[in-house]
Amino acid sequence: MNSPPTTLGQYQIIREIARSNDIVYEAYDPLMNRRVAIKELSMPQGASGPQQEERISRFKREAQAAGTLNHPNIMTVFSFAEDAGRTFMAMEYLDGGTLRNEIDTKGFVPVDRALNIAISILEGLGHAHSKGVIHRDIKPDNIQILSNGTIKITDFGIARLTFQPNLTMDGQVFGTPSYMSPEQVVGKEIDQRSDLFSVGVVLYEMVAGQKPFAGDSVVSITYAIMNSEPTQPAQADYALWKVISKVLDKSPSMRFSNADEMVKALKDAQVATNSGIAGAVSGPTPTAYGANPYMTPPPIPPAAQPVYTYNPYQPQQVLPQQIPGPYQNVGYQTTPYQQNPYQQPYQGMPYNYQAGPSMAPPNSIPIYYPPPPRAPLLKPETSAFLKKLCLTFMLIGTLVLLILVALGALSDSISNARNDRMDNNKLPDSIAKLPENMPIQEKISFATNELHKNQSDGRKAEIRHYVSMLYDRSGMNSFSQANLVAAELQFSNGTQVDSANPALWSHLAMVRQKLADSNQDAERRGLLLDSGDDWSKAFVLETNALRKQDDANGAAQAYLSFAQAAIESGDRAQIAQARQKLYDVRSMDGLKPEVDSQIKDMLSKLS
Repeated sequence: MNSPPTTLGQYQIIREIARSNDIVYEAYDPLMNRRVAIKELSMPQGASGPQQEERISRFKREAQAAGTLNHPNIMTVFSFAEDAGRTFMAMEYLDGGTLRNEIDTKGFVPVDRALNIAISILEGLGHAHSKGVIHRDIKPDNIQILSNGTIKITDFGIARLTFQPNLTMDGQVFGTPSYMSPEQVVGKEIDQRSDLFSVGVVLYEMVAGQKPFAGDSVVSITYAIMNSEPTQPAQADYALWKVISKVLDKSPSMRFSNADEMVKALKDAQVATNSGIAGAVSGPTPTAYGANPYMTPPPIPPAAQPVYTYNPYQPQQVLPQQIPGPYQNVGYQTTPYQQNPYQQPYQGMPYNYQAGPSMAPPNSIPIYYPPPPRAPLLKPETSAFLKKLCLTFMLIGTLVLLILVALGALSDSISNARNDRMDNNKLPDSIAKLPENMPIQEKISFATNELHKNQSDGRKAEIRHYVSMLYDRSGMNSFSQANLVAAELQFSNGTQVDSANPALWSHLAMVRQKLADSNQDAERRGLLLDSGDDWSKAFVLETNALRKQDDANGAAQAYLSFAQAAIESGDRAQIAQARQKLYDVRSMDGLKPEVDSQIKDMLSKLS
């Protein structure tokens, strides 16, 4: 590794901080009396003329993208220059660590802190979007958390400047797979809503401690982004999950239209979360985020007191000076034509319980009230009980019927399996009677021909297992003779015949790990990665607990070697792949404590 220069332009180099696609130094600016970070363009060896021009253009584009922005949540770029053939930019020096470090060390981020971090990121992105800059690579590795708690967005290396011609042709994909939007995955034209999708992925990972779209390869991750829906984390209440699910929608038109809109939604969710009422909201809520959907509605004013009219089927208030007799039920008074000249016998008299009997107008028409309805045959309580009783009997009968059907199917399955083992799950006599001293390759050839004949499924499975065991024996013979290439071929052929044999996968992993020691560069990294994948397959298939532990530790060692080789090569894609593999292997049971400690140290280096 070349030693760092003592100066670059006006800046005095102090030390090298990081090295990946480019080189970052800590430096001192004597003119401004401040500490700065210098990012120098690193040109890969053997790059052609057009490739060098493209690298320089992208480096300038990064400086222009960040240099046009002035916001407290975006890393500041001071200058861009060349010195003796070295192209570099001077940037704000950032202390602290990345959001990736915090997630890796703590597992997840508390909800309130996660919301504050996401709001800071969105405020910085809102400023960038207003200046025509789309970041395109928002992820925890590019979010710096300073010692004073300030959040800074870094690395505008693949940013899109809408006010300049695009360096990326249609169909080209740039970004980190786990954090890309669906339109970014397929290489379509993107806008600010793609950055918002990436913020949603980062927010989900902070709250849940894991990514919403997981996979063991780039293909599986991108398939999940295009087709899968993330599950609601236990730490996310209704208010927060509503915001996350909206910003992670597959269609850009269904997401928030800009960063400010998402900031307001997150602040509303934060208020609802802190007030403790977010989980109690039910029913339809307003779609506009301008109003708080979690506020208690104002009380409904009490309705005006209703005015009741006379009803002959209800007991009536006894009027004063009433004459007992046949007209008593109509309120016929002692001197009806003197005290109330408008009232006639048998006419209905409206009655207000607040004001007393009202005066009926002359020649008023009597009100007719139909007779009361007939009482029901069954009381409501009895009817409800009978309905529940019938429903209970129906459910019990259905359950009994399902149990009987399941028992019958299970009995048939056991019987068929027993018959299949007795009649089919054995080798044909032509294979079983092969001579012991017959060469292994001849046995493999003969058994393979028998496999292609019209055999039952049970016999085919037995023949495939027999052939795979022959390949395994042949591979071990080649391995004992130090012929690793031949051993790899035999074990690989065996896995193609019977992919459910864990011994073949573990032996293939062991041989490829040995072959990696005798190779270099890309071929060595490929063998180490294949070895780790083979160990992982053996771990899944193995049933013996001790061998299962050996497979887990073998996979861990292979991925650790692959990660170290990826760091030495500086290949960012393989570094990201190594990080994901190490995360996956940590979920395996039986890892030795010292191996788990090595994985933690390597994850810190990869971050």
